[in-house]
Amino acid sequence: MNTQIIQDLAVEYSPAAIYLDDADSVEYVRHDTSSVYRRVDGFLTLVFDMKTKELNGFRLKGFRNFFLKHLKPRYQLMDDDFIPLVSVIEEAVQLMGDKIVADPRRKDAYRQARKMAFEGKAKIEPPLQAMAA
Repeated sequence: MNTQIIQDLAVEYSPAAIYLDDADSVEYVRHDTSSVYRRVDGFLTLVFDMKTKELNGFRLKGFRNFFLKHLKPRYQLMDDDFIPLVSVIEEAVQLMGDKIVADPRRKDAYRQARKMAFEGKAKIEPPLQAMAA
């Protein structure tokens, strides 16, 4: 087996907010483990550790459209800029307002995702500039 491949496999997992172009979503997962995805609504999906059942991350679906309509006007992105993931969740909550507040489970799900993004200091790295173009 190639030595480089073995070295790559040995690298410790580091949580990051990743934009998945094919799925048009941003995903943040704290630990590299088997997971179960539970959809909350058309925007938010929570990711749970399959063994412990604890929240391990979340996915934000339809991100490109959300970014272009709601985030791009607020941010003037430069080459090295990023958007804190907590800001994305806060913007979504503000836009959906009563729809989230009216459903306690949905409200709790957004609260958990926001807390995780805040505690992990998660940020969406470039290529946001490509989306902004």
